[in-house]
Amino acid sequence: MQKTPSIILIEDEDQQREVLHMVFESQGYSIRSVSTAEEALIHLDAAGPDLIVTDVKLPGIDGFTFCEQVREHAKFQNLPFVFITGYNDLKVIARVKDLGSVGYITKPYDIETLIDVVKKYISVPEA
Repeated sequence: MQKTPSIILIEDEDQQREVLHMVFESQGYSIRSVSTAEEALIHLDAAGPDLIVTDVKLPGIDGFTFCEQVREHAKFQNLPFVFITGYNDLKVIARVKDLGSVGYITKPYDIETLIDVVKKYISVPEA
């Protein structure tokens, strides 16, 4: 039996985090949703995520710094990251690419687009 793919979702806006949690769960993913990068770091080893979806702008550690910290761990060096950002400028896009992100979505975004990006990198096994 295959392992259910897992996602860590980092979103500081409560309503947005709850909606995305429900959407990913309804798609068959195991999801751990948190509001800060610090919280995600605490759960990183135990959660053993297959992918991380994170907002860029977060209280405390931002999404970029979080990605850099995660990549310092050998077992997470190739972990796919998808960034959600309200910034649609060339500096942010360049930084996302420099960090080796597999995708970024600008706000406001279509949830189906986000799901499609995630499905490119991790898919839920057929029942």
